[in-house]
Parts: sequence; C-alpha cells; structure tokens
Amino acid sequence: MTARTKRTNSTAAPPRQMARRRGRPADARKHADILAVAMDVFLERGYHAASMDVIAARAKVSKITVYAHFSSKQALFSAIIAELVGRLTGAFQRMTLAGLPPEKALRQMARAYLDLALAPRSLALHRLVVAEAARQPQLGRMILKHGPLPITATLAAYLKAQPSLRIADPDLAAQQFLGMVLAQNQLGLLLAGKPAAKSKTALNAAIDHAVELFLNGCRRSR
Repeated sequence: MTARTKRTNSTAAPPRQMARRRGRPADARKHADILAVAMDVFLERGYHAASMDVIAARAKVSKITVYAHFSSKQALFSAIIAELVGRLTGAFQRMTLAGLPPEKALRQMARAYLDLALAPRSLALHRLVVAEAARQPQLGRMILKHGPLPITATLAAYLKAQPSLRIADPDLAAQQFLGMVLAQNQLGLLLAGKPAAKSKTALNAAIDHAVELFLNGCRRSR
C-alpha cells in the first residue's frame, strides 16, 4: 500500500465514524431524565417562562443534547403532555366494571375519576393546557383523545349493557354523571391559589349523592 493510499484512508475514516455516532439509538435513560426535568419546569413556570436553557441546566446536560432528543420546545411540551396523560390515566386502563352492580361500578368510576382529576399534577396540567390551548389547540385535542374521551366511553359502554337501567343516550349520560361528580370539586381547586384538599369523607359523600341522583333518574320502573 502506498503512502498516498494510507493518507487517503486515514482522511476518510472520521466521516464514517461520525455517521456511526449519528446513527446510534438515543440514550433512553437520558431522554427520560430530560423529560422528567422539563415536566417540572413547565408545570412550575408555564409554557412561555420555561426555557430550554433552564431545562438543560437542571438536567445537567447541554442545550444541544436537549435538542438532540427533542427537536423543539413545542415537541418537548407535546411529549410531556403525552407522558403525563398516559401516567395519570393508567388506573382507568386497568379498571374492569363488567359484572359489578350499577351502584358499585359508578362509585368505583367516580372515585378513580376524582383521584385523577384532583391530583396536584392534573390540576397543574389543566391550568397549563387551558392557558396554551388557543395557541396550540393540538394539545387540548391530545388530552381529550387520551383522557376524558376514553374514560367516558368506558362508562358509556357499561351503562349501555345494564338491563336494569333505562338510558336513551349512554354517551351523554356518562358525560353528565362524570360532570356531576367533578364539577365544584375541581373548580374550587383550580381557582384557588393553594386550596386545602377536600377530605376523603367529603368526597365520598359527594360521590354517594351523585350516584343516588343518577340512578334514581335511570332505573327502570318496577
């Protein structure tokens, strides 16, 4: 091999090495770490006050690394929304209502729904997305698609299958029942700065009352 050939080969090596580095799969652990830190920053500061510089500093990585995992601030925010919604709605994915009597099924669904909606991170996410919905409507659609819509559909399917209940529109009935359960319980927490959470006894009383009202209007006449 000539000296010229050796020089040519040594010059050509770095681009191939760079191509291999660029082609490696992203570091999953670092990706998750950045996402977790960014989630805290966005929930604390809101969308506009949260910066990629702050996220990089808290995650102890360079801003270039953050952009290597998330192409833009909007892409990072969308990933956070998807992660939070998936995490918060996990309980509903594991819930089985089939075979339960209406009183028990409705109480179980209502309790899980309140636990989800009144969780501190759910309230923070709600405020954040409402503030951004006009500028980024896809975020609101994402939450509806992966949160309230499948939860309502689960309850509607259960109500439709109950022979003891007389319900012309199960989807609307499911929406109204969950709205009756949530209503003031969520609104008070959203509007107050640092509200005291309602006691479990108070929430259970509200659930019992909602279940009684709902079933009294839906049961078939004997």
